[in-house]
Amino acid sequence: MVKKENANNKLFIFAIVIVLLSITGFVISLTMNAFAVLHEEGIPIAVRIDNYTAYNISKNQKVLHLGTIKTESFGERNLSISNSYDFKTSYEFDITGDIEPLMIYPRVVVLEPMETREVVFRTKVIEYEDFGTYSGIIHVKVRRVA
Repeated sequence: MVKKENANNKLFIFAIVIVLLSITGFVISLTMNAFAVLHEEGIPIAVRIDNYTAYNISKNQKVLHLGTIKTESFGERNLSISNSYDFKTSYEFDITGDIEPLMIYPRVVVLEPMETREVVFRTKVIEYEDFGTYSGIIHVKVRRVA
């Protein structure tokens, strides 16, 4: 009789452990799904610093070009983003490359379902940078907002 009770206790403890592991796995799965990256993209960006100002307005380029700017001025471009999902999304921006220290931009933008917004990427006022072309990549990650 004692052996049967001991076996039942072990089976009960085993069942509880299995249930707890299942619940833990389910919660982890939901959490990971909520923060998963829905879309990721890299957008090239560039600016030229020189002793004159010029705009680069070609729409056929694959680079978000801020134009040519003089020292003590700035350049900017808007990037249109849209949320085509039926839930809130966050757009996370990070710029890499030698252009990064020159840039002012939002790190995170949250959009409602079906919302479209213009995001401004702007250079700081350039004071003492060397003439030349500065470039980099805007890394964009789209995530579901929990």
